[in-house]
Amino acid sequence: MKRLLFIALVVFAAWYGWHHYTELRREGSPQVIAINHTGHPMERLRISVGDQTVVVEVLENGATARQPFRCDHDGQFQLTWQLRDVMGERSWTGGTFSHGPVLLAHTFEFREGDGVIWSSEKVAVK
Repeated sequence: MKRLLFIALVVFAAWYGWHHYTELRREGSPQVIAINHTGHPMERLRISVGDQTVVVEVLENGATARQPFRCDHDGQFQLTWQLRDVMGERSWTGGTFSHGPVLLAHTFEFREGDGVIWSSEKVAVK
């Protein structure tokens, strides 16, 4: 009897997955959004978690860059960038990335004096 109940449960799960595949499939991807309010153009902005990196070559002052970001690991963000006409490379570590089922948009707002404000919000899916 237990074996028959188990087989019926497996058959029902397969049937449900077959008929509701489009609803179960994850649509979209997590995003990273970089906003430059430093007063200088940014160059070579790298946003990393684990072994995945997104690169923005140039981000003008007041501009916004939005890119998809897929990663199979949870972890902290590691950012490095340079400011045009300012010597040295800047870096920041913080925030959290989760590869879980909830799609999030991670926003990094760069301020004068090496300040970074990180926030995240849920991405609306259809």
